[in-house]
Parts: sequence; structure tokens; C-alpha cells
Amino acid sequence: MLGLYPARGCPYRCSFCSVIKIAGHRIRSEPVEHTLESLRRAKAAGVRLVMFTSDNFNKYPDAPRLLQAMIDERIDLPFFIQCDTQLRRQPELVELLGRAGCWQVFLGVESVDRQTLRDANKHQNRPEDYQEIVELLHAQRIVVHFSNIVGFPADTEEGIDRHVEAIARMACDAASFYLLTPIPGTALYDDFLASGMIWERNLDRFDTVSLTWTHPHLTAGQMRDLMYRSYRRFWTVRHLLRNAPTWYRWMGAQLGTLSLAGALFHRAGGSLRFQPQSGGIGRIELDEVSDYKHLRRAFFGCELVPLPKSLALSEKDQAFGATVTTRSARAANR
Repeated sequence: MLGLYPARGCPYRCSFCSVIKIAGHRIRSEPVEHTLESLRRAKAAGVRLVMFTSDNFNKYPDAPRLLQAMIDERIDLPFFIQCDTQLRRQPELVELLGRAGCWQVFLGVESVDRQTLRDANKHQNRPEDYQEIVELLHAQRIVVHFSNIVGFPADTEEGIDRHVEAIARMACDAASFYLLTPIPGTALYDDFLASGMIWERNLDRFDTVSLTWTHPHLTAGQMRDLMYRSYRRFWTVRHLLRNAPTWYRWMGAQLGTLSLAGALFHRAGGSLRFQPQSGGIGRIELDEVSDYKHLRRAFFGCELVPLPKSLALSEKDQAFGATVTTRSARAANR
């Protein structure tokens, strides 16, 4: 698999997301011909699968032109993309994705509770639209992957279980689950740090698997249990038996087998209590923190660096971000 980055930037301001601090709000892209040449060379070199790592492929203005060129040149490389949920308003783009060879679309649905999404400043998501997105993509034989966050401040054990049941009923093909994490640099981190909610001092633990802050309703153990339970409740044997034949029919033997292997791996993660998105099963321990503490003390005078304050954007960037967020929120609420 080869990762390509035809565009970067995200117009939204979700409070938990670090992408907007790393890649910015403004959508920028390289010339379509550059991406096409990368695809040509990838195919010639034997690459079998491409991941377009742009965070919102459907916000990439030249996406239709790129897809049409891939169709015209018969690039014939299956590819994976990430999109926001406003994709439902772009049926023409979805049709092009299907014709160009899109294999899977990854969407950050996060929650099925509208107020939870609003509290996280993810106004562009409307849970009542999720089913429509699944049907729109399935009509083009594209696998739907929902990404979900476990442990929003308003979440309860019962609410998280209901969330998993809801997305399973929507017949999305794949789902991944992560603990809400105040990643340094995000608005969520600033709020939690100012409120004294963050108790973890080791920056290595801010990994969407370890709990680093005090949840108002759930303990750290409950949060981790719920994450692994969500994997088990979604990736059931019934789910695999229902979907595997469809994956093979849509994608052929190679990608169908890859999808089935991924499904089994996600189920194993829930059962064996490891985050499927963070690595494999046969792990080897090479070292541990204690091996380095004396070096940290010798060179830096401390074992752990203090938690940083977030780096603020420039006034110009903040003003631009506020503008595009307001437009996005208005569009999502219409």
C-alpha cells in the first residue's frame, strides 16, 4: 500500500482534532498531474493499494478531475479515502469514486448523539444522515468504515452501548473505536488542562488508547472496557457472515480477503484487549521507561517534561478559522 497526499487542510474546528493545527484550515493541493504521475509510477512498481491521506478528500476541489483522469487512463488501482459526512451532498462525486476504483471510505462519525457532536464543535455531523451515507456508498459498491469516539464527557455506559447498536443497524461494513483523548495542541486539551481534568503527565500516554483525564461518569477501567466491548459488539460472527460474501462479490478475491482479515483482526482486538489500529498481535517488548529515566535525568534534568501549553495560532489564522467554521456550521445546520 502506498500513501499519497493530493490535498491537505480541513475547514472544520472539531475540539478534539489535531489535524487543523498541523495541516491548517485552508484546503491546499498539488497539481493533479503530479498525483497522476505518482499513481502511474506506483502501478508500474507493483503497488496494489493506494491510500489518499488527505483528511477530507471530498473537500479537495480537484477531486472530480483527478478521478475522471484515473478513469480515462485506466489506472485501475483500488484506493482508500477519508471524507467528512457532508459527502452525502455529493452523489456525483460518489459515483466517480465508484468508477475510479474506490475501495473504502473512512468517515469520522464519532457519535450518534447530536448534542454530543455540537459540544465537540463537530456541527457538520448529523446522525440522521449516517444511514443515507451508507446507502449512497453501497450503491457504488464502496465499503463504509465508521470511526467512533468512546468517552465524551456526556457519555454513559448505556449510551455507548446504544451507539454501537445504532451504527450496527445502519449496516456499515467496518468500525473502529478510540478513547477521547485531549491531544496537546487541540482546543479540548486546552479546556481540560485549564479545568484540572488531565492527570496523566507522560505524553506517551496521549495515544487514544490510554485514559489521561478524569471522566465525570466513568473510571479509567470502565472506559477501556467499553472500548474493547464496542469492538466485540460490532464485529460479531453474524456481522462477518453477513458481509464477507458481499466484500468478495464487490472487490474480488484480493480485497475481499483483505477485508475479511481486517474484520477478524478487529474482532481479535476486542477479545484480546488490544487496539487494532495500533499494531499487530505478535508484539515483542524491547525496552521500558525505566531503561531511560537515568538518561533523561542526566541530559534534561527531569524524568518527564512538563505538559506543554498549546501553541496558539496567529491572529490571522484564528480569524480565518473562525470564518470557515461559521460557514461550515451554517451549512451543516441547514
